Amino acid sequence: MGAERDAISRDEWIGGAGSLMTDGEWVWSVDLVYYLSRYHIALPADFLDHVRKSGYQAPRVPDDRSREIMAELFPRRPTPWS
Repeated sequence: MGAERDAISRDEWIGGAGSLMTDGEWVWSVDLVYYLSRYHIALPADFLDHVRKSGYQAPRVPDDRSREIMAELFPRRPTPWS
């Protein structure tokens, strides 16, 4: 777990920034809640529809799906020694 400065005002530190959350379909940064509450940023309509359809409940994401998502976001790059 890390912390990063507020990217807009630079006046506060946000704990957990850089960590990712997922519901198995969408992926977002942990600091999204901070920006929503402080700056009232707009979220994509597709995401809001998805949240409403799921009854505002995030499902438990199976470990294999989490690994799949991380592999999509951060593909392994070959190294000279691999």
